[in-house]
Amino acid sequence: MEWTALISTALGAVIGVGSTLLADRLRWKRDTGERERETLHATYAQFLEALTQARDLISHASRDFSAAQEDRRSVMTALLDHGVHVKQYQLELLAPPQVVAKARDAADKLAVYRDVVVEGGKRDDPECAQARRAFRSSRQELMEAMRGAVAHRTGNGR
Repeated sequence: MEWTALISTALGAVIGVGSTLLADRLRWKRDTGERERETLHATYAQFLEALTQARDLISHASRDFSAAQEDRRSVMTALLDHGVHVKQYQLELLAPPQVVAKARDAADKLAVYRDVVVEGGKRDDPECAQARRAFRSSRQELMEAMRGAVAHRTGNGR
């Protein structure tokens, strides 16, 4: 009888410790996943913000572009000034490959739009309008890929 009580007590202790360890592990995994999602979400938002700020400057210049050297220089450096490439590199460290490819494409399309405006393209010129639409389309595809990646990480997606 004494062995039975001792074995029961030991088995109960093992089960109790095991369940506590399992619960702690699950909680740690959930918290880590949440932090990763928050970091990824912030990185996505920062990259989109940089794209938008650079695009706004380029778009404004396409409406009211004077030949002044200062205006031309600010448009030429719009991507650099707003940290588009720096934020793109940060995104590339964290994002899945399909998002990285879309981010590169959006940055490339924005650079094409910038180049058209630097060369004197006005907002309503066909080449400028085409470059602007190509960037918008690319940015939309990027945002859809980002949503899909976030949904996949939360378990709500594909």
